Amino acid sequence: MGSSSSTVQLGPLRLTPAAAGALCCAVSVLGYSAANACMNQLSRMSCVSTWAIGNKELVTVLAVGPWVLAQAWRGKSGFPRGRPLAILVAAGLATELIGNLGVQWGYQVVGMAVMVPAYTGFILVSSALLGRLLLGEKVSARNMAAIGLVILAVVLLGAGGGQGVPATAAKPPASPLAIAAAIAVAVAAGTVFALLGIAVRNCVTGTTSQSAVMVIITGMGVLSLGPLSFASAGAAKLLATPWQQYALMSAAGICNLIAFTALVRGLHLTTVLHVYMLNAGQVALAAVAGIVFFGEDANGRLVLGVVIMIAGIFAFGSPVDQEAIDAHV
Repeated sequence: MGSSSSTVQLGPLRLTPAAAGALCCAVSVLGYSAANACMNQLSRMSCVSTWAIGNKELVTVLAVGPWVLAQAWRGKSGFPRGRPLAILVAAGLATELIGNLGVQWGYQVVGMAVMVPAYTGFILVSSALLGRLLLGEKVSARNMAAIGLVILAVVLLGAGGGQGVPATAAKPPASPLAIAAAIAVAVAAGTVFALLGIAVRNCVTGTTSQSAVMVIITGMGVLSLGPLSFASAGAAKLLATPWQQYALMSAAGICNLIAFTALVRGLHLTTVLHVYMLNAGQVALAAVAGIVFFGEDANGRLVLGVVIMIAGIFAFGSPVDQEAIDAHV
């Protein structure tokens, strides 16, 4: 199918791959922003981090797993084997144990308005470099300039959230060492999330189904963090988890399921860098949510960061290598 006439079906809409990918990214931004807010609240409630993340991921396993099994029964599972399976398992474990667990800890130290911009900035940098090196994706001069704007916005948003989590009598302000450690964790998390995007795009543009990818990635969270929760916190503490926390875990899981579905679909339709560039919009939402709902620090740098973030996203233009994408549609 030629690049000039190629379209894809997205629900009731028929769009070009670039437009469909952008719409998927928009849905992903909203879903992940809501999930981040729920997880941030769980961190403020001193919920066991491994338990919170494991239960959040369990929602996707329970929702999508039966479909994958049904497709396997019909011989149409699209479940990967060999090297693709090994890549997804490794990416899933790294995502859960380094990315998600690190971010959840960072919420407790610097808050949502700082942690989300910090790891998002490193997702963008890593996506640009790794997407070029591993997938051969093109990064134009215009795209590089737009990336520069977004990274500047990330720096401003991070600096603007300077006070991080409000101090209380039971929780004193975070030390400079703890803040530095949280930023270092954000560097690692951003790199891991970028590698996850590359792994997912590499698999879904092949023979692996999107539902299988989702079950494998989130399943790694359930299989690793569930036992780790019992080993670290003990059964008694986990069984005493109040229902309000389970409600937040479920809400985070549902939002994460919607966002992850949209993200995987977006990675099938467009480049890794394009997806994460558009997903950088959650930085602005995280900053606003951190300030409005969680009482985190607000100042002019945050406002300026939001404005520059929006400008960077619009400046990005159309980075899609349409011929390459059409070959997979």
